Amino acid sequence: MYILDKDFRLIKTNIKSIKPYRRLRLLFYISVTLNIILGVSLYKIKTNPPNIVVSMQRDTVIKYHDIMLTDSAILVELVNNGCVLSNVALAQFKIESAHFKSAICLENKNLAGIRTSQSEYVKGKKNDHCVYNTYRDCIKDYVLIQNRYLKKIDGKYAEASGYVELIKRMK
Repeated sequence: MYILDKDFRLIKTNIKSIKPYRRLRLLFYISVTLNIILGVSLYKIKTNPPNIVVSMQRDTVIKYHDIMLTDSAILVELVNNGCVLSNVALAQFKIESAHFKSAICLENKNLAGIRTSQSEYVKGKKNDHCVYNTYRDCIKDYVLIQNRYLKKIDGKYAEASGYVELIKRMK
């Protein structure tokens, strides 16, 4: 068996002659090295969160904290924006975006497959679909479109006036 001496030279030795603490020296150094690598990795992940998009506008940097593409995060955002039937909207998003994996979803930040919208949230068009800065903007635009359609339904779909408001309160 070979061991390292204090000058890091290999010395051939009999394993029985090695003191117990010296047998563990190499294992100790490996452990310390791995812990340092793990610590540095965790520090980098903590200081550089993965879902921040940086946009340059007029010589200023604006940071958009976007949502993660998970059912729960999208549902929370839909509810926070006053979406009616948010579970149905989530189902539509999953169909339109192939479970958040389509090119339109990822490149355009377009969860709903929206093709035409004149809202302030649309930043252009790509592949015949609206482009958004963030998924949050897409959800806000979706709720605007939904509200526009709900206004058309109110008074025509049901005999009771205020039908859409009743639905909104029931959700």
